[in-house]
Amino acid sequence: MFVETLDIKEFRGIKDCKKKIELSEFTILIGKNNSGKTSVLEALSLLPHVEVKDKLFNKSKISVLKELHSSRNIFYRYSGQFNLTYFINNEPILLTCNEKFHFTVKFRKKAITPQELARQLSHSFNKKDNEMVQFLPFNQITIQQLQTKLNQLKDKLTKKGLHITLAKFLNKCVNDKFSELVFLQPVSLRKIYADNTFYLELKDLGSGAEKVILTMAFLEIMDPLLVLIDDFEAGLHPSLLKSFLKWLNEKKFQKIISTHSIDVLYHLTEIHPKNSTILLLDKSNEDILCYKKLTIDELEDIINANHDPRLLPNVLEI
Repeated sequence: MFVETLDIKEFRGIKDCKKKIELSEFTILIGKNNSGKTSVLEALSLLPHVEVKDKLFNKSKISVLKELHSSRNIFYRYSGQFNLTYFINNEPILLTCNEKFHFTVKFRKKAITPQELARQLSHSFNKKDNEMVQFLPFNQITIQQLQTKLNQLKDKLTKKGLHITLAKFLNKCVNDKFSELVFLQPVSLRKIYADNTFYLELKDLGSGAEKVILTMAFLEIMDPLLVLIDDFEAGLHPSLLKSFLKWLNEKKFQKIISTHSIDVLYHLTEIHPKNSTILLLDKSNEDILCYKKLTIDELEDIINANHDPRLLPNVLEI
């Protein structure tokens, strides 16, 4: 596991955390709108270094956030500075940023540059700094970037046989029969009929199927340490969603996803991923982030009792 805990102060809509956020190999964030789910993912997305060029977006990690929000919106109540404390390998790392976007890092009780932090983490985990953490905020820009990357990675994908593996994955979720992913313009799938074949454009399968295939292809090649996925379930049929969650569970990288979908929670009780937790997030009127941690077994008990886990924060008095 890459990141063990996270503490947030004055970042985005979060003033402070009531307690540090404990993460697992597979963490699922649920909660009301404006409960802090996306802010948690965005705080983690700045690892290992804010100026590292994001592998997908081809710009620095802080620039990705600036494009998602205005620069001032990155700071709590639009001013001051934020502090993010990560625990990695049981060691705290403090990242501080002021309004002029000057970053400082404290690691092993010493002030170091963000670049030096990235170098040390890269060495510790034997991973390039731009291949350690990938944030996927699902909007049209992300889909467009994934489409571009797919064409750039076509030789690597074909060499690993992923053009066939991904088609077989999709066959389990749709009534069509595909033999392979084909890197035409645009990217297509070779569909098998009884007496001939046809090249169907990937986007014509619908936004959900396109999103899943693009994401899987990119992450298979990148193979990061940590993947952060925000509200992925939009446009996904439950069968496709369950298959994607199974695929995620089989991957070695740490994954943290946010969701509003009850289907995601139902499928998790069926898949029962090891070392997984559900964090029910809530935020007070004073913008203090609180959470209740549930195991998959506890989630299953709640569902079996005919309760909706997404509506529990007030009941549980988080």
